[in-house]
Amino acid sequence: MTEIDPGKKKTIAASQSAPSPLDGPGIALDPTWFEQTNDELPFTRHVLTTPLHLVASEESRTNKWTEWNGYTVAEVYTNFDQEYDALRTRAGLADISPLVKYRISGNEADAYLDRLLTRAVSTIPIDVVARAVLCCGNGNLVTEGLLFRMGAQDFRLTVSSRHLNWMFDAAEGFDVNVEDVSGTIAALSIAGPMATKILETAGGDDVSALAKNHAKWVELGGMPVYVSRTGMMGGCEYELWSDPSDASVLWKRLFEFGAPYGIKAIGAAVRNVARLEKGIALEGVDYGNVFEAADGLNPLSPFDLGLGDVVDLGNHVFNGRRALKDTFKRGSAKVLTGFEIDADQQAQFANIYVNERVIGTITSSVWSPGLQRHVALAIIEADALGASGGFSADVTSRWEKSGVSRAPISLAKRPFLAFP
Repeated sequence: MTEIDPGKKKTIAASQSAPSPLDGPGIALDPTWFEQTNDELPFTRHVLTTPLHLVASEESRTNKWTEWNGYTVAEVYTNFDQEYDALRTRAGLADISPLVKYRISGNEADAYLDRLLTRAVSTIPIDVVARAVLCCGNGNLVTEGLLFRMGAQDFRLTVSSRHLNWMFDAAEGFDVNVEDVSGTIAALSIAGPMATKILETAGGDDVSALAKNHAKWVELGGMPVYVSRTGMMGGCEYELWSDPSDASVLWKRLFEFGAPYGIKAIGAAVRNVARLEKGIALEGVDYGNVFEAADGLNPLSPFDLGLGDVVDLGNHVFNGRRALKDTFKRGSAKVLTGFEIDADQQAQFANIYVNERVIGTITSSVWSPGLQRHVALAIIEADALGASGGFSADVTSRWEKSGVSRAPISLAKRPFLAFP
């Protein structure tokens, strides 16, 4: 391993850096506070910021931040209720740049992806987006996300977690290039009933004609932007993919043209509620991938997570196919399920019971303002779905002096909240 000469490592003295806000009041935001210099070693930087961090921070009135894939993003910009209301009745704008993005290109890009994904990609047209599930040899999930076909042999894969070395190993024998392009593409999400109107007013011609899971290149204020009808918040939603240098200008342009329609920046807290109202399970929260599963003896397969519709067990040969065929024949032992719960807004939930038998665990739950009840995702034993007794869950409420109590819960179809 090549050693790094400590003498070549650049140390920026305080006297050489831009003035800090700590130096006194009245100092304007300086982009250099958030920039990473070309010679700065990755492990010396404690806060990673997205291309939108500076402009998005101008919308923050709470100073509430959270971490996503190592990046700092807003948890709440102004007020949760205001942001949720904007998302469901007008429009919300979010920074989704921390998504992991891979570019797969080369003469055998489609053949490589055919082997890697649980569905054939050769039939996916250009500018169409497909659900992507990647499994290891034993049929358990590595990661899942979306696959964008950008060209005949040019694809973009967006997923929740990084597995570049594993993808490199899978590429052996294929004429293909696999690159992590996460830092070279900024991403925004605009969602809500007025999202289409705002995009078209800002210059996105004919985005209203864009079907779900389709994408196209548009020009917004002279900036090339790849717009897709994708997203995890429900309702009318678009995701915008741009050059990082254009991202802040694009954000400001959408706010300028969206102001008459009541657009608001929305943080991670609202996005989490929205994805649960849509019934979407999140890797690292509701389940672990095969390398990081909390229950190492029982990592999950696509069938356990309700992703069987994107698993082609026909003539398509892919990684983990044989194991998944066996799982399909014998049936899943566990299943991802949705529940609705009548409890106070501050309640938290844990084990799920049928009579007195623990049959699963709630992995995520939130109070849904749209439904006025809790919605939850859970991993439960598959055979419990046919149980004659009712379901119940451990509930911890700040109003209960006794601590944990038991409350009835009911199975619910996903998405929990209906969207037009």
